[in-house]
Amino acid sequence: MALASARQSSLYRIEDQNGRRALVLAGDWGSAARLPSSGPLAKRLLGSLASDDGVVIDGQGLDSAHPRVAALVYTLVQRLRRAGVEVELHALPASVASLVDLARPAERESSPPVRRAGWVARLGAAGRSRFDTVGIVARLVGNAASATPGLATGKAQARWVDFVALLRETGASSLPVVTVVNLLIGAVLGFVGAVQLAAFGAGLYLADLVGIAVAREMAAIMTAFIMAGRIGATFAAHLATMQANEEIDALRMIGVSPFEFLVLPRLAAMTLMMPLLFLYAAALGIGGGMIVADLVLNTSPASFLGRLEDAVAVRHFVIGFVKAVCFGILIALASCHLGMSAGRNAAEVGRAATRTVVVSIIGIILIDAVFALCTNALGI
Repeated sequence: MALASARQSSLYRIEDQNGRRALVLAGDWGSAARLPSSGPLAKRLLGSLASDDGVVIDGQGLDSAHPRVAALVYTLVQRLRRAGVEVELHALPASVASLVDLARPAERESSPPVRRAGWVARLGAAGRSRFDTVGIVARLVGNAASATPGLATGKAQARWVDFVALLRETGASSLPVVTVVNLLIGAVLGFVGAVQLAAFGAGLYLADLVGIAVAREMAAIMTAFIMAGRIGATFAAHLATMQANEEIDALRMIGVSPFEFLVLPRLAAMTLMMPLLFLYAAALGIGGGMIVADLVLNTSPASFLGRLEDAVAVRHFVIGFVKAVCFGILIALASCHLGMSAGRNAAEVGRAATRTVVVSIIGIILIDAVFALCTNALGI
């Protein structure tokens, strides 16, 4: 014990300096086998204080600037200040002083209390935000309408190789998931309808239920949901990454329109592929219903298709086709806008993708509701 105390005493001493209590650090702390503890050392300093003049920690006797010194000084300063004692650091090596300053928590600036705005101001701010959103949507649609002829004539600032790659990504690459989902949706509709219609001996009318439901609603909606989650999120994440990397700003600097170079090819690809995917999905959905009719109701495929031809008019497919076009435009514009308006950090990439999926799904349901009201009012 005496040996350990001797080793510690060679590393520090407590003395008076100009009427103030001082802890003088000395020796080589890097080669010491045992270092003093900040707790007992703080108690000794507090017990030896005769006034409120504070404590000086002096490092003039140190042989080397070791990080161990910074660790002890920092914890000792925190203990003394919690006890209400002012501490002054003197003659510490520059590296030790830098470590102590780096470990010290930043002081929070006191800010005046923020008064909550009244309900009238909040209502006005919410209305202005909605009005700005309408303006953004109008500008997006206007830019798309004005720039599309340039893409068709080859005068837009877009590359055909990018457009072809986007067609492959939105079309052929989406076929597996579109196939599985719509085939199962058709089978589920067929099974539910078969159970209900069989109770009334009207199993033949299963073709009416499946055909109209798939052609007018389910094929377009389910395909749009798939494209919003798969393609819309991909578009948003890609453009948000370009925004974070300042690639979009670089395009503006060299005189290339980001809308024509990035948004227009994606808009055109989604607008072209969504109707084709709808027709493919409608065929699969009807096929799934036909399989269930054959297995559950023993309705032959020929009878099912014959009844389908009589019950499902072309207008039902036209309605679904137009819906698919509108859904494709919505997903493309929403994903591109949210991606290009994202913040310039990695976290905003994920937020842009998430917002795109949410906005697209809500928009799809709203558009479908508007179509339902309009077709009902027109009697089609």
